[in-house]
Amino acid sequence: MTDILKLSELDVGFAVGDVLCPLANIMDGEAKELTYRSGKNIYDIFIHRLGDNAFAYTNVCPHAGTPLNMDEGQFMEKTRRYLMCHTHGALFQLEDGLCVAGPCNGASLRVVEISVNNGNIIVG
Repeated sequence: MTDILKLSELDVGFAVGDVLCPLANIMDGEAKELTYRSGKNIYDIFIHRLGDNAFAYTNVCPHAGTPLNMDEGQFMEKTRRYLMCHTHGALFQLEDGLCVAGPCNGASLRVVEISVNNGNIIVG
């Protein structure tokens, strides 16, 4: 079962339906990084846009515990089919965060619950 982060359940001021950002603020095929603090916990997340869809995950490799990206907003490997952990090369499916290659094969990125509505990325 996938672990889901619900921003609306954290003490960061979001309710279900609140706008995180307009979809148009993220170029197609690119990602936007966001950081939230709730008490002593810091949540680094990224939202990746693919056409009219957006997928959000915490920016933590399930194997190494490190951020997936080395450069800001760069999460995809060179074919642009998979998210890649730049620490050890693990590949993750964009649509569900499942690791399909690498030392964490079968594990998943932590999903951040969002949706796209009327051109906006909103808290799920």
